[in-house]
Amino acid sequence: MPKLVSADVEASLRQRIAGGEWQADNRLPNERDLAAEYGVARNTVRAAIDRIAAEGGLVREVGRGTFLKQAAPPDLRAIIGKLTGVSPIDMMAVRGILEPRAAALAATNASASELDSIAAAHAAASAAEEMEAFEQWDGAFHQRIFTGSRIELLNYLHDILLLIRNQDLWVQIKRRSFSPARRLAYCAEHAAIVQALMQRDAGAAEAAMRAHLDTVARNLFSVSAAP
Repeated sequence: MPKLVSADVEASLRQRIAGGEWQADNRLPNERDLAAEYGVARNTVRAAIDRIAAEGGLVREVGRGTFLKQAAPPDLRAIIGKLTGVSPIDMMAVRGILEPRAAALAATNASASELDSIAAAHAAASAAEEMEAFEQWDGAFHQRIFTGSRIELLNYLHDILLLIRNQDLWVQIKRRSFSPARRLAYCAEHAAIVQALMQRDAGAAEAAMRAHLDTVARNLFSVSAAP
């Protein structure tokens, strides 16, 4: 068997790290044990570890040993900062995942007053003929359904979706696709959602919301909102 050199040990360690061998406690064996395992001098192992550590893959802690470097937790501010670049098509796909479920939950969980509030937003949207007024009440209609779900995290996720929907690109796309006929179609689909909610029919509310979002997606992009 040819004698291993530092580069060979390094390649082997990288392979074992990538394979998750030491993920249980994130700690590598000490240099003495690794040297005995590979049949090399400790300085050969040390040189291999030093090169991996220099790239940020390992962290040496004096008196404790060598550890896998933990991935940094996601920075919420950085994630929010990226929302301005989210594709409207991707956003509609996410709506297609979240909103039907929110409607189903609202059918089950919403109070009578919350259901009345959803119906009131639908009525106001139906009476609004101009795009700006309709968009305002359309947004309120969907937001009140999320509120009626009684799932706090869903409400926060809706706030993120609303932030994206208020971006200039999204507003321009909606403006280009708006027409009186489409407004009437949306209102008819909202009415089906309201009816299902009032009947406490979670399955029908979910299906009606999914059908509505598919119509919106087709009108905006000629695609489906289904995940």
